[in-house]
Amino acid sequence: MKNKLIQALAAIVLPISFILILFVLTTTNIIPISKYGLGGTIVTGIALFITFIALKIDKKTFKDIGFFLERKTSIRFTIGFLVGALITTVMLTILICFSSIELIYNPDSNITSVLFWLLAFFPLAFMEEIIFRGYAFIKINKSIGLWPAQILLAILFAWYHDFTGSTLFNQLIGPGIWALIYGIAAVWSKGLAFPTGLHMAINVVLALVGQKDSRHAIWNLEYTTEITSALKGQAETVGVILQLCVLIIGIALTEYYRRNQSKINSKTTNSQA
Repeated sequence: MKNKLIQALAAIVLPISFILILFVLTTTNIIPISKYGLGGTIVTGIALFITFIALKIDKKTFKDIGFFLERKTSIRFTIGFLVGALITTVMLTILICFSSIELIYNPDSNITSVLFWLLAFFPLAFMEEIIFRGYAFIKINKSIGLWPAQILLAILFAWYHDFTGSTLFNQLIGPGIWALIYGIAAVWSKGLAFPTGLHMAINVVLALVGQKDSRHAIWNLEYTTEITSALKGQAETVGVILQLCVLIIGIALTEYYRRNQSKINSKTTNSQA
């Protein structure tokens, strides 16, 4: 058990190192990582490079963490994208129906430039999946279990998003909760294609409604009347309830998978005895 714990602690060095690298780049302003485009592409390259180093040290390959192309890769990515788009659309619909927020068309939007800008979300989603659902996640899962992997990487994923300027608590109930969904998606699909598609779709839909950068949005979420503390509180309450529903789903799916795998492993052990 002690060796497994050491392996888990060693694995977690990868995402922590990545976050610290981003901190240095942010404070020195060497690369504009807060913006989409070249900065995001460079950071993705950094994520791949340090993952390559970690794999080399552990005598593993990218294939061992589910990063390889096969016949079903594009299909899994597409299914993940469709599922993510559906989930986000449903959540936005509920928010609009139960609050004073409406979806307003942005007349200044340029469809061509928006679609081109949205391409930036692929390397960003891929980078985050490589770091937070790749080597470290798999290593911790195998050494000390699925729940430690889910919880530790969710906390680090939230901390990573803290670079946006929001509080750690807000990131925990936002990206931190979604990390459980991405994590179980990676484990269940045995690869990164499905969670990358899922992750990208959520970002794309949010970007289309102005939740990433209103300048590149086709629609914007706006209040139908003058904004008051009551209206803001109502929308925030609906948002928190939706996030709690995602949390419950993430917990339920993780525990179901864990128990199911325990049964399979137990049957395998008994049949070999």
